[in-house]
Amino acid sequence: MCNVEVEVSEAPGEKTVGVDLGISNFAALAYEDGHAELYPLNCLKQDDYYFSKRIARCDDSDSEQATRLNQKKSARRTHYFHTLSKHIVQRCVDEGVGTIVVGNLSDIREDEENSESKDWGKHGNLDLHSWAFDRFTNLLEYKAEMDGITVDQVSERDTSKSCSCCGRERKANRVEHGLYVCDECGAVTNADVNGAENIRQKVSPSLATDGGDRSNGWLAQPSTFLFDKETGAFAPQEQITS
Repeated sequence: MCNVEVEVSEAPGEKTVGVDLGISNFAALAYEDGHAELYPLNCLKQDDYYFSKRIARCDDSDSEQATRLNQKKSARRTHYFHTLSKHIVQRCVDEGVGTIVVGNLSDIREDEENSESKDWGKHGNLDLHSWAFDRFTNLLEYKAEMDGITVDQVSERDTSKSCSCCGRERKANRVEHGLYVCDECGAVTNADVNGAENIRQKVSPSLATDGGDRSNGWLAQPSTFLFDKETGAFAPQEQITS
């Protein structure tokens, strides 16, 4: 075994960013200084649909053709994870982030209240079992370390039910998928970004929850980055033409 010492950069800054991994958006990011980003799962879902159809047409699920299709699907998913983790780390370098706070998803299939298996719906359960959250987080940790950025994993308990602006906890505040409305302070936020901000605050509480005056408009209007299959990179939604 050969141990190679790799040079690690100094942290690009002292700011924090929260990362919420989920079903609709693979990642939602909430930055300390007040902006947010979404990374939809569309690309992986399209691949799942495409390869599932192709594999279903094979004479045998264990055939050489089916095996090749599964390998290609896996390779594309691996490329997506590598590209996304690299992109997020670069965004953190650009934004002066020294700490990435990620929700620990080790108990994602367990209900927070009664410890029974959650039912995410037919498609949700299929997606959930096929995701490699740990794999992605490991890639993120490795790439972040190279740039001097620390990755902290924290419990996701109650992060989807609590208002990141006032701290009010109520499951009914998530009125529909993608939208969170607080009946206490009136904040209207993107639900995934709200979760990401709650995750970030577990390491670095914001002025908002400490009684300060910080606008929450950015929570409702995050930037969206899409994976462009032609370039093999992520770009803001308005720059994707195909």
